[in-house]
Amino acid sequence: MTSVLRLLVPDQAQISGGGVFNARLAEALTVRGWAVDERRIAGDWPSPEPEQRAAVAEALRGEGPALVDGLIGSVCPDELEAAVAAGVSVIVLVHLPLPAERGLPEDEQARLAASECRALHAATAIAVPSHWASADLARRYDLTAHVVVPGVEPAPVAEGSEPPQLLMLAALTPVKNHATLLAALGCLGDLDWQATLAGPHRDPQTVAEVRRLGRTAAVEDRITLPGELTGTALDTVWQATDLLLVPSWTETYGLVVTEALARGIPAIVARGTGAAEALAGGPGVPESDLPGALADPGDPAEWARLVRGRLTDPVRRDRWRRAALERRESLRTWSDAARDLECVLEELS
Repeated sequence: MTSVLRLLVPDQAQISGGGVFNARLAEALTVRGWAVDERRIAGDWPSPEPEQRAAVAEALRGEGPALVDGLIGSVCPDELEAAVAAGVSVIVLVHLPLPAERGLPEDEQARLAASECRALHAATAIAVPSHWASADLARRYDLTAHVVVPGVEPAPVAEGSEPPQLLMLAALTPVKNHATLLAALGCLGDLDWQATLAGPHRDPQTVAEVRRLGRTAAVEDRITLPGELTGTALDTVWQATDLLLVPSWTETYGLVVTEALARGIPAIVARGTGAAEALAGGPGVPESDLPGALADPGDPAEWARLVRGRLTDPVRRDRWRRAALERRESLRTWSDAARDLECVLEELS
């Protein structure tokens, strides 16, 4: 008999890493024999109206387990508590803790943290995309989470560009930290390069600040801000990319890192985040063996030094490229991720 899994996700037009994770996981579970009943819940998440909370409660009623995106589940503790009390197994998939978004007023950060703590303790189980994220939730809320490491779609090896093409693929929001990258690029005016800073323009204030920082760093004529890219347009940018840059203040995994590695593209990522785990592919990998490098997200000089090394040192360039191509051969699939979630579901049955 086919097993049914309800999947509650935000009904949002813009693409996000969490949204990609949800969609690819659902596809892989379907291939593995699950009937995934996707419920797209409209709302201004994580600030739902009463009718949206009611829609969550309705979606959680009935037979079988439910997998709930953390953007929904973390602000619906009443609904999760009621569902679990009624015998429903509820797994919350936390892509990013809600208080981790930068720039939130203190009272809003405290409200989100209190709601998320209560909701996650109410859930039957919690899933996160990395061991780093699991440790972060343990620190924040004193709880244990299951790790479901994402997979990646196979992709052709990138050709790169001349001059070298740098890519940052992230929504223009404060937590993604475009400021450090732009300050670093401002130190590289003597070198030949181009940069694409692609991603949804969700926060007009941050978009305006990124444009201002580009002018201040005198690099506005060497960067492009194309907004959200999908399909052929995104594939074209990937094919032209030589180096990925991920300076986020917080990153629970960073699907973009393994998407780059699937194309043989090395990356520089923020040290002390889940993106470092995605780059290494496992614990205990020496930094000298990484397909790229780690850098302090608050230190533009370190980012500038590492990017300069990639642009001017052929030995480093070739070493990073070889390491990225080697990692490309051992990346996880979405079927692997689905199998991890199945292990969680088996524990609950």
